[in-house]
Amino acid sequence: MKLIYNQVQFSNMDAKNTFEYNSVNYKEFLKRFRNLGDSEHTLIVYAGPFTTNREAALDELKREIIGEAVIIDLAEVVTPFEEESYANIDECFSSIDENAPLVIFKNAEQLNGVYTGYTGSVVKYASPQEKYFLRNVSKIKAPVVLEFKEFDQLDRMVVRKSDSVVLFKAPSSFIEKMAWKVQNWHVHGSHFLSPRPH
Repeated sequence: MKLIYNQVQFSNMDAKNTFEYNSVNYKEFLKRFRNLGDSEHTLIVYAGPFTTNREAALDELKREIIGEAVIIDLAEVVTPFEEESYANIDECFSSIDENAPLVIFKNAEQLNGVYTGYTGSVVKYASPQEKYFLRNVSKIKAPVVLEFKEFDQLDRMVVRKSDSVVLFKAPSSFIEKMAWKVQNWHVHGSHFLSPRPH
């Protein structure tokens, strides 16, 4: 079985822990999350353009923990400059309370894997910033969520390192589509994203 969304392909190996929001597998994932021990590390990826459902899913996780989730915007941590990013990541991780029940990294697309150098490539490779981040994120004792706004900002390293990847497809019903369009009528800021090569 292969899952393909917006030209991002998850192979059989990657797909074992990859599932859609509100699916049977998602409900199983929530059960497992409820049963995690105190400060038990697990890496969770939320990815996809349906912001309403992504936010609802984050709220579900927050309701399952005791205490406040730590929320960090990677747009303020990761830059195009490697050494600066490494220092920022170190500082960011050292500031996280070791008793934090959940850590959520917003704008994970800042980690910015890059596409191979030919037109139409669907394979991304991890940036040095992403590799450094992923090497160090396992030091966080609590569950960690990486939130990506689009499927095409994921790369295989993130998927491979993750314990669960939850996909948030664009809405399909007319009412969902209208609500989604209204919500997305704004100008997206230009961050450190990697465009597909032309």
